[in-house]
Amino acid sequence: MEISRLNARVYLVTTWRLMDGVSGRPGVGSSGTQPPSAGSSYSGNYCTGLVFNVTEGGLWFAGYWWWVPATVSQTGAQKFALWQLATDSGTPLGQLVTGSVVTSGTLTAGQFNFIPVDTPLNLAANIPYVAATGYVSSTGFPLTQNQFGSGDPYVSGITNGPLVAYASESTPIGTMAQQPYNTAGADPSTTFPDLNDANDLLWIDVQVTDVAPASPSYRAWPNMPVNWPPAINAGDTTGYTLGMEFSLSQSCTLKKIWHYSAPGVAALPARCLIWTVATTIAVSGTDNSSPSWLLPGGGAAAAGDGWVYCDYSGAGVTLAASTNYKTSTFHAAGTTWFGATASVFGVSDLQAAGFTQGPLTVPGNATATPGQQSWNAVTFGYPATSSAPEADWIDVEVTPLAAPSGSGLLMASFP
Repeated sequence: MEISRLNARVYLVTTWRLMDGVSGRPGVGSSGTQPPSAGSSYSGNYCTGLVFNVTEGGLWFAGYWWWVPATVSQTGAQKFALWQLATDSGTPLGQLVTGSVVTSGTLTAGQFNFIPVDTPLNLAANIPYVAATGYVSSTGFPLTQNQFGSGDPYVSGITNGPLVAYASESTPIGTMAQQPYNTAGADPSTTFPDLNDANDLLWIDVQVTDVAPASPSYRAWPNMPVNWPPAINAGDTTGYTLGMEFSLSQSCTLKKIWHYSAPGVAALPARCLIWTVATTIAVSGTDNSSPSWLLPGGGAAAAGDGWVYCDYSGAGVTLAASTNYKTSTFHAAGTTWFGATASVFGVSDLQAAGFTQGPLTVPGNATATPGQQSWNAVTFGYPATSSAPEADWIDVEVTPLAAPSGSGLLMASFP
């Protein structure tokens, strides 16, 4: 926990690492595995990564930690990147997270070095990520073998609060080990580490925090370039009004409605809006019958482009606290236009209990009305049917009208 004094107040900021040397976790001075003093004997391209997730929402990726052995002279600038882990027919697949690529300054040998991202990144709950670094090695890399496999010290992975590093035998993809590597390239933003040697500990770590940056916005599925597992377009040409239920702990401004346009679909949604669950009526100012869908970077979107959004930042729509809503998209029958992932919100599923991101709460299937990810078939109308707790990958983005509650920020006045 970091403590600083600013404007006669104390700010308590909670951060988590996995290799901090506390409670048996690897790191300097711990009862766990100690960092190596010398690098391995290797020359050439090298990338490595850490497979991790956070078990709750409202957490922010702050940056990377990298151990440089004392005898390693390679301390120049080094690149780091964050990937979302997904699958393609059972094969590990990484998608780069926008805003995660940074390059360090000069590194210091004989210690962990912290490399912050330019702006903290909100992490999606229970979604696997891979933090990576890479360089052309001339003096080796930090290596401790046999740490994450059967009979090894971290056969159950590493946990620090809500931050979890998977064990090699429990990564979300059976062929993906902890900590993976790749020698096909040296740039971690283009070379995805996905290979295993001996369930090695390769000494890349991450830091997350529960305190948001200034003026944050919140989504249910933040910083997920693809979906976990990816949305599958089954060739369904049925017309639907699709809905994802959510509520807010404080009043927020509606910023965007998001929709995942799965690869292979033929059309973007023809309509989007927010419904109030109690009245089944559209929230004033949200019903857009001819939306202009945009890419995350702001350019015009086309069908199959992945996450796209309709901009409401100038609409002046306020969503109230303690009110259940549904964010919704629609298209008439006759064309493929959406992708769905089965079994996401039901009992024993990935998001069975739902999750919270700052002021935004997405309930699980058991507490949503009539269940999570509801729909109205064929015609446009309030989505009042739910027969399978799938994810249709609709999202909403909101900005709190005041500082977000539950941000982990505590203040106390001094005399």
